[in-house]
Amino acid sequence: MEKGQVRDKMRLLFKKLAEPNYVMSNYYADRFINMLRYDEHNDPDISYLRIIPFVPEELYDAIMCIDKPETDISVKVFIIRLLALSCKKEVNFTMFVCRKTDNSVQRLKDINSPNMHLSMKVAYMEMALTIVKHSSGISWLLETGIWKEILSLGNEKRTVFLVRQTYKFAAEFLWRLNDLRYLEAITEVIHFIIKPLVEGHYIQIESLTSDEEEERAKVLIPITHMLIAIISKDNRIVQPSILMEVMVKEIKIVWYLYCVLDKIHNEELLLLVSKSVFWLILSKCLLIKPMTPETEYGPDDFLELGATYFNTIHAFIQRRLATTVLDYCTDCAVIWSTVFGDKVIVVTDSVKKSHLKLNMLFMCLVPLVVFIKTSTCGRTATTTDYMYDYILNFINSSCEHTAKAAYALRNLMLELDTLPLILRGVKKLTYLKHHLSDEQANLVFQSLFYALKEYDPVDDYGEMKQDASAEDSQDRVFVMTYVLDIVLSLVKNHNINWHESLEVICLHSVVFNILKRTNLTCQFIVTALNLIAVTVKKFLPPNLSLLLETKPGSTMHDLGKLIYMKMHDMHWEIRDSALELLHVCTELSYIKFPPFQKQILENNLINVAATIAFNDFEPYVQVSALKCLGAASKVSALWEQLKMQYPNVQDQIVSILRESQEGIVRKEACNVLCDLYQNHKLAPTFKQSLYDHMVSASLCDFHWEVQLSALTFWKIVYKSLLTDQGMLDGEFPPVTFSRESRKIVNLNAAEIQRRLVKILNELSTIGCLTVLVKLLHDDTELEIMEYAHSISNELYDMLQKHKVPDLIKYIPGDAATVEELISQIKDEFDWHNEEMPEVSSNAASDNVIESILNADDINLLANIYEQHMSLRSEPPPNPPRPRIKLVRLASPYLFVNYLKTNDFQAIMDQKRKWNEGIRSFSSLLDDILGMYQVKNEVNALDCY
Repeated sequence: MEKGQVRDKMRLLFKKLAEPNYVMSNYYADRFINMLRYDEHNDPDISYLRIIPFVPEELYDAIMCIDKPETDISVKVFIIRLLALSCKKEVNFTMFVCRKTDNSVQRLKDINSPNMHLSMKVAYMEMALTIVKHSSGISWLLETGIWKEILSLGNEKRTVFLVRQTYKFAAEFLWRLNDLRYLEAITEVIHFIIKPLVEGHYIQIESLTSDEEEERAKVLIPITHMLIAIISKDNRIVQPSILMEVMVKEIKIVWYLYCVLDKIHNEELLLLVSKSVFWLILSKCLLIKPMTPETEYGPDDFLELGATYFNTIHAFIQRRLATTVLDYCTDCAVIWSTVFGDKVIVVTDSVKKSHLKLNMLFMCLVPLVVFIKTSTCGRTATTTDYMYDYILNFINSSCEHTAKAAYALRNLMLELDTLPLILRGVKKLTYLKHHLSDEQANLVFQSLFYALKEYDPVDDYGEMKQDASAEDSQDRVFVMTYVLDIVLSLVKNHNINWHESLEVICLHSVVFNILKRTNLTCQFIVTALNLIAVTVKKFLPPNLSLLLETKPGSTMHDLGKLIYMKMHDMHWEIRDSALELLHVCTELSYIKFPPFQKQILENNLINVAATIAFNDFEPYVQVSALKCLGAASKVSALWEQLKMQYPNVQDQIVSILRESQEGIVRKEACNVLCDLYQNHKLAPTFKQSLYDHMVSASLCDFHWEVQLSALTFWKIVYKSLLTDQGMLDGEFPPVTFSRESRKIVNLNAAEIQRRLVKILNELSTIGCLTVLVKLLHDDTELEIMEYAHSISNELYDMLQKHKVPDLIKYIPGDAATVEELISQIKDEFDWHNEEMPEVSSNAASDNVIESILNADDINLLANIYEQHMSLRSEPPPNPPRPRIKLVRLASPYLFVNYLKTNDFQAIMDQKRKWNEGIRSFSSLLDDILGMYQVKNEVNALDCY
């Protein structure tokens, strides 16, 4: 856009904002601000606005509207947010502050006023967070004292967003003061923040009533949140700083916090204060010995931190605050991981050496150990021995203080309501999923595995445990759901291996047995099936394939029965997960685990998957079922069994491509047809029908991903034709066997050219060249055009390499231009009216109702379901006709000449630029100003 145009549009915008009772759309306001703030596409208009001086002037005039009563609140908020963006540039901020007649920035002092609208406060917080980033803003905040009003926002119950912005401001403000080395200012701000903490005189108070504790907690909770936000900002405590020196050594905040811990019993406040103390002691350790890549920490570097950690746990246990202990241990482990990552910090006592994080991790696993030890579901001596060895190994790898704290926590949990505490502990364990090294993940996995093992209804001898059929409490099921979810996350994201955790070999067996329980939730079953799929894929070495058929009754031997049962579940999520597991097994059965084929065949799984693909009402389930068919097309035994029940399975997949209303289903049907083309020798009649439907899918499908999949099909086709003509790995060998002459043929230049011309003629006949030419010519989606160009260019480069384009001549009668070709492509949208028989839905409904009235057995629903499936699974009497009919075909000459004479890269660059243009800043201004309605030429149906 011309620079003058964007300036004029901005002036029009400010003029519009000044109109009485004008309401600014929140959607456009957010987009406008975000584009100016982030500018992800390097928009030149935005770059221009950032350097020209007129915007602050125009904005100054608009600011005068804020005091007018007729100005809508949406406009006021938008102007303040614009002011915040403008003040990001220090010179603009200075100009606004220097204007004596302008009180726009000065209004920040009223941010804590109850009369200010909440949206205005949020907008002014944006301004505060902007000006705190430059020196002039810091100086102005200190000079005016407005920072006190801003920090006071956190002392009352506000919206969560506003309170978090206040904490963020406190952290930004103090660390900016630290960078500027304003020692006095840092001390003043810290004293202001902790003023209620100091003036509470907690050391002099002997006791507080519950009401007094509640009132003091309301004041202290925001302070502790603010302290945590300051200390934890951007991991800055790893290096020495003036700010942390003031907080830890001069003001000694820890001392005041300890006084609060001694007098207050509010659990939320106790947890926050304890976390603040942990952060401050940790920062004190790092002040003494900063962390660098070469730093090695010895046994004495974190003694105070370890003592604080264990003393806090014991103090909570003495107060019988089990949930607070669990929350504190987990939070400390996360804090440690945030600061140190995978850096190994070694702390030693007089006898043993252990990692401090490992000790923290052990405390987080105590609820799981309690759950395992208190389980009464038929524990065997073998399981007890395994668990005893595991706990003993864990204790030996930790320190004495950890063992004492763990036993104390265990005893407290057993004295209280144990199962809810276990559930709380396992929930908190989910926070650690992304804060573990592989070694720690293996350790956690072992605890989780033994918890699953206790939930296994089958004992070590294959017999059902006592009370295994009894219905579990809801909390117990929730515990196991969380356990299973964490296990799935660990095996997916960490290197869980049998060297560290031998239990992983038995994981699929345990999960398989648990699925025999009857009171499991849908979420649990879905997670369990996904976990089995991961274990089958990752933890079964190829040599185990020799054992699969020799152990009838094993979990791997019965895997097919499990999949069959879950594929018939009423919940579509379970059917979908079962199909994903079947897909994994089918893929593995092709090469890695051939014995899987026997299970799939015996349980008729691919046939059931086909039935689901043709009939299920849930698109995601259909997609998963179609993936199974695509994988089965590689295995001849599976496909032959499928053909026995569905002899027209290929036509039915084509029907899905033609008729399905869901784009994701049509896309997957297209992918399956690609697999069929590669893995099977298709009949000539079906192959021609497939070509016709792929032409339609490429040219007129409304889902762009279906078009991309159809283009992949054409790429497979021409690659296959090249292979048939002797090409190997992209090159023609010196000699090849000719199927036509049944002789060895020398592939000289002339022979190669003859074969390539033959391929071009065949691609023309089946419509491939027409598809490529039309997609390159039409105003198609950029992704589609790029893919079509990639395929066309690859083919053209190969033709050029062998000097084929010079040999291709125009043949009279062929389409001379692309326009002439496209004009004769016919759409056949009325095919339903031509050949479809009369719909007999009324008769079918009557039959269903009649079957319900006459049914007198318990299998009523099953019978109706079977009738429904059998009715729908019958193939159509005639394969559906494609939507597109090609009257004329693109000739090899037209294709080659079209690619030779057009610069498609420039066209795609222009299209890409246009796409970026409709998302540009100028286009957004047009939307806000209503430029599209000029001269009453706006189209009422224009969605844009």
